[in-house]
Amino acid sequence: MTDQNTANTAVAADTITPNSDKLVDLKEMKFRFKKDKLGAQRPTVEIKAPVPSVEGIVAILEKGGKGLELLLEVCFDTVRGAIASYVGDNENASQETIPFDKYTWEAIATAPRAERKSIADEIWEGFAKDYIEVMPGVTGKSVEAVTNATAVYLKKFSIVKTDKVVLNKLKDQLALYMEHTKKGEEFAEILELLNGKLDAYLKANDVELLIQNL
Repeated sequence: MTDQNTANTAVAADTITPNSDKLVDLKEMKFRFKKDKLGAQRPTVEIKAPVPSVEGIVAILEKGGKGLELLLEVCFDTVRGAIASYVGDNENASQETIPFDKYTWEAIATAPRAERKSIADEIWEGFAKDYIEVMPGVTGKSVEAVTNATAVYLKKFSIVKTDKVVLNKLKDQLALYMEHTKKGEEFAEILELLNGKLDAYLKANDVELLIQNL
């Protein structure tokens, strides 16, 4: 019996790999791939990778050097990515017009996850292309009509943000798209962002609340 217990303990020791480094946390990551021109798609890769923990960040700050430089670059990219979304949606964006109080570190941290970073142009373009391909067959609308809708999506509803009738129609259209597209996972960040914007604009009952969600 003792030998069996010893064997079981050995097996358990081999299969359990505790994270003994307090400077990192193991975080789950998924890497998804687009279909190639032949329709083949590489399976999603799922891993657990070491990411600096709270203790690790403190150690980086104390040590300085290249590690700290990289951390500051990450902070810069995060703030820039958040502001890039506003600049892209507002043609009059400038040093004087950007509401920087909405882009402090705390403000960005408490914003919806989908709004914290800028989504690459090629992903938006892929979403628009797929929407135009899917929606005529689903709704019976013309290609021109669904193309016009994508123009509003690409502007994140900024050009119709006070028209709740239009916003409700677009919300219904987006829901239909989500039901019928085969690329919902690929465009998950965009769909999360658009639905969040829709909810915010539709709940806006006064000018002040509306401005908070620009």
